[in-house]
Amino acid sequence: MPHAHDVPMCRQLVEAAEWDLHGGWALGDRMEWSNRACGMAALRMILLAYGREAPSVTELLKLGVKHEALTDRGWIHAGIADLAGGFEVPGRAEPVGAGDLLSALADAPVIISVTEQFPDDGRKGGHLVIARGYTDGTDPDILIRDPSAWGQTHDRVRLSRLVASYTGRAITFVPLTAGRTAQ
Repeated sequence: MPHAHDVPMCRQLVEAAEWDLHGGWALGDRMEWSNRACGMAALRMILLAYGREAPSVTELLKLGVKHEALTDRGWIHAGIADLAGGFEVPGRAEPVGAGDLLSALADAPVIISVTEQFPDDGRKGGHLVIARGYTDGTDPDILIRDPSAWGQTHDRVRLSRLVASYTGRAITFVPLTAGRTAQ
C-alpha cells in the first residue's frame, strides 16, 4: 500500500519559449542552466504541492541566483529552504538519515540529494529530487518526482538503490496539510 503526497511533476529542462518570456537569456545559455535547474524545479514542485502560485523554473533560477542560493558546487540547501519560506512554505535544510527517511515522509514531501539515476557505484549527491512517499515492504519503493530526463519515465526507486547514492542531506517542510492553501 503506498503512502504518498500529491506532488505535480516539473521538468528541469527549460523550454526556449519560457526562457525567452522570463528573461533567462540574462543568465546565459539555456541548456547549461537547464542542466543545473534541478533545485529550482524541485522547489517549484514543492510550491505547487502546497497550493502556492509557483513562478516558472526560469524565474526561480533568477531568484535563486539573486539570493546566492547557487554555488559552483550546486544548490545550497539552506538557500532553497529560505526561498520556500519566502513563498510561505517553511522548510529546513537538515540531515535525514536513510533510516529516518520514511518517517520524514509521513507528513510532507522531502527534497533529497542523490546522484542522478541512482547509481550504486559510490557516487553520492549532486542532484535534487522530491521523495514524496513510499510503499510498504522490507525494501520499499520510494516514490519520487525527479525533474531530470530520466525522471520523466521513472517515478520510484527501491530504498536500497536510493541509499547507494543518497547523501543523507535533505530539505524538509512543514506538514503538507498544515501548509496547503486553496488557489
